Amino acid sequence: MVTHRRTGGGRLPPGMVTAVGPHARALAISGDDGARLWDTAAGRWTAGSAVLPAIADVRFTGDGRAYLAADGDRLRLGSVADGRVLFEARVPGATATAVSADGRYVAACPEGQALRVWDTAAGRPLTGAWQQDRLCRVGAVLLELGTDRMAAVTADGVRVWDIRTGRRVADLDEPRVHHVSFSADGAFLATVDGAELRVWRLTAPDRPVFRHPLNNQQINRPPAFAPDGRTLRYLEGGTVHTLDLGAAVTPDWRPVAQADVRLSPDGRTYATAERTGDHYLFRLCDTADGRVLRTLPPVPVPVSDDPALPVLPVDILPLLVFSTDGTRFGYGVSASGHTVTAQPFTVWDVPHDRAVSTLDLPGAAVIAAALGPRGRTLHTTRMTAAGRFINEVWDTGTRRRTAEPAGPAAHDLTLRGDGRLLAGVGTVARPPSWRAAGLDLVQGSPLGTLAFAPDGSRLAAGDQTGRVTLWDGELRHRTGVLRNVFPPPLDGHPGPEAVTALAFSPDGRTLAVGGDGGGLQLWDVPTGQPLGGLLTTPGEAMYTLAFGPDGTTLYAGSAHVPLQRYDIDPAHALSRVCARAGGAGPSRAQWRTYVPDAPYRRVC
Repeated sequence: MVTHRRTGGGRLPPGMVTAVGPHARALAISGDDGARLWDTAAGRWTAGSAVLPAIADVRFTGDGRAYLAADGDRLRLGSVADGRVLFEARVPGATATAVSADGRYVAACPEGQALRVWDTAAGRPLTGAWQQDRLCRVGAVLLELGTDRMAAVTADGVRVWDIRTGRRVADLDEPRVHHVSFSADGAFLATVDGAELRVWRLTAPDRPVFRHPLNNQQINRPPAFAPDGRTLRYLEGGTVHTLDLGAAVTPDWRPVAQADVRLSPDGRTYATAERTGDHYLFRLCDTADGRVLRTLPPVPVPVSDDPALPVLPVDILPLLVFSTDGTRFGYGVSASGHTVTAQPFTVWDVPHDRAVSTLDLPGAAVIAAALGPRGRTLHTTRMTAAGRFINEVWDTGTRRRTAEPAGPAAHDLTLRGDGRLLAGVGTVARPPSWRAAGLDLVQGSPLGTLAFAPDGSRLAAGDQTGRVTLWDGELRHRTGVLRNVFPPPLDGHPGPEAVTALAFSPDGRTLAVGGDGGGLQLWDVPTGQPLGGLLTTPGEAMYTLAFGPDGTTLYAGSAHVPLQRYDIDPAHALSRVCARAGGAGPSRAQWRTYVPDAPYRRVC
């Protein structure tokens, strides 16, 4: 599949091919007298010419050296070379079988009994949580074994166990799956139903990390991961489809989630927040190589001034905010819904690596903050224990509050680059009074997030239905709406994917839109059209987005992968297409297949 060259061919004996070994070296062929294994390279019967019942369920190991067959009440692991029995067990009426790629484990569903698993090397059955499930008694079951993992597919969903520990590690609410496959390391599971191919990270199985619509394609064989785990292929009709999983299976996934991540507007720096005991650690890092530039002084978790209302973990809110020019970083820790005894907020000079101001903001919790150019002005929204919201403006140099503007308070604060317009959830405010006025930025839908273009000429407002509304830079006129292009919600997720991150390119012509389901789409702002399809991400909520200074790199951050890089340079994209087409560029036939809506031209 890498070189697109045929590796072999030849005539087969009469019968029907019912199973294919790795690289098609061995085939199970069922004829009138039963089933036997055919060696395609040697052109003869193999496995000692052993004859199995024609209805035998034959499966091959990943190395092609052994085969598993359910023959009557027997489950047998045999050698492909000479038919020698490697393992055998009695399994009455097996309705499903599976063998691991290395042949170490076999599994079977005896009719009316509990699911059984064996260690073939030790020749003994294994115990585990699968024994408590009534899978083999409730209907059809599909089994799959990976590296120390086992999956069982029923009409109710997919269950996955760790064979070594015996524990169930995932329970996927996927009731219509008809194919499953493990990655080589057992970390990911691919599932196929009638609508989509999905890839799941088994340490975080709440939602898939990759979704590929099938558009009525009929897949009759399980998909296959490449050995490196970054490529997935499936066969549909006579066509092999190759999918690049990319960031979906990134090795940079961290087991411990960051409390928050924030990218600077210029894309040069990003900040993370992580709880350690009763403190939060904030780190500034370089997007070029991910190295930590500075671990900032720890900030304690706030303490409620009412002992009867202690601060709970769910109340804690780390505050991370860059100034509009990216030269200053502000950070602190709040406790939503509480009045606290202390609430320090520090402004850090990023280029000179030093603190320039620390404000202590005791009292009502700060739930939103925005820093003006060079961090000279701090805008905050507080929420009292009684649920009342308060707007404030602070001078960070004198550490004094300069205004407590009237009007509705905003739950999400975004400053224009020049610091002279403040937008929030349903509000807009301007100097000198900063009095907030009501403004519906997203046509009645709940607001997700906001972003100004670098030159202040536009505002993008993303909502919780996945749409983005565009405004002029003065928020006088709505200039367009970008539709929701995120995938439809899965079962159990009733709402559409919400917009959680936005960023304009330096020239303001491209907008990146990230969602809470891991969706990431680029848009051409002047035409209001999407640029290509969704970018592949680790599959979790996008916290923050930013373009690099030259606009050819997009950075993204999420809880478990705080830094993700996407090369969006058109010249680089063209070189990759040319390389995939063999260097000379697409032929006219390939062009008609893949670019049917444009006239042919040489691009390489």
